[in-house]
Amino acid sequence: MNDIQTGISPESVLILYGPRGTGKTAMLLWLAAEARERNIDVVALASAEIKTNEQLIDLLSPPPGWIDRLGSVSWRGLQWKARDRTADHLGRVLARRLRKAPLALLIDEAHTLDPTVGGTLLPGVQRLAGENAPLVAVLAGTPGLPDQLGKMQATFWERSEVLLFDRLEEGDASDAVRIPFEEAGWTITPDALEQAVSASQGYPFFLQVWGKALWRGGKGSGCTVTVDNVQPARAEFEARRNRFYGYRHRELDELGLVPAAAAVASAYRDATELHSTAIDRILESTLRQEGRGGDRKSILAIRRQLNDLGLIWDPGEGLGGRYVPGIPSLMDFVLQSAVRD
Repeated sequence: MNDIQTGISPESVLILYGPRGTGKTAMLLWLAAEARERNIDVVALASAEIKTNEQLIDLLSPPPGWIDRLGSVSWRGLQWKARDRTADHLGRVLARRLRKAPLALLIDEAHTLDPTVGGTLLPGVQRLAGENAPLVAVLAGTPGLPDQLGKMQATFWERSEVLLFDRLEEGDASDAVRIPFEEAGWTITPDALEQAVSASQGYPFFLQVWGKALWRGGKGSGCTVTVDNVQPARAEFEARRNRFYGYRHRELDELGLVPAAAAVASAYRDATELHSTAIDRILESTLRQEGRGGDRKSILAIRRQLNDLGLIWDPGEGLGGRYVPGIPSLMDFVLQSAVRD
């Protein structure tokens, strides 16, 4: 944000991706607040709001002036008509807006961004970056985002700065629970903190649920949260977690992926990570048992779906297709549900 205030444009878009519930939307909200503090214009959108290039152009256009709001004016046989904003070229719209103020363009759920829209937007942002325009564009989405970007035929995105969002390490997870309590003048005992962090498995959404549950069990300013507060908070956490996992299981069921998900989850009982080739062998075997064949295209599609849904995910970082559990306890839930089914 500081760079575009001083006339230095980012080289390309900033890409944020990771499993659902790992803090990407929270990061976009933080970026928006930081931008506004620096008098940078903010356009924050969800991909569902921009189904067409015309919608994108309209949303990025500067607010209409009083002349534009008139629509059209006739006087003594002469007629003047306001510019049709949706007919503008994206590059002209952005350039016109950037003459007034720097801009932060933040797009959430970008893994569902229409490829035609993205294929217009990304080259436009890239060209403006080459002209050192005061524009920063951030796209956030689930692990399906790289595949979606590939459909936009904008291969330069691979050279963009990419931030991966994953489960937190134990120390960071502890800080995420402890610090808000301390800032409010509360104390949380080490054993209570350890239990909350352990149950959360580093998943940011679960840490948030634990924090709220423990807070509600407190007794006002200066409260000390102890293990006595953990048990009622645990009941609230587990109910919320199981409901959350129930939604994931329903998605898997609607896609016909429960057997495949259960087979993959079973393999992770003895492994912390699996290579894509190992996962593909499991999926091929499952498909053949179901009488669905086992061709390469079907296997790859299912692996991508399991990745998009957060059961597994490939954090990249040059590991060569090594997948880790999105949330280990989600795999346990899938296995238990498969046994019940």
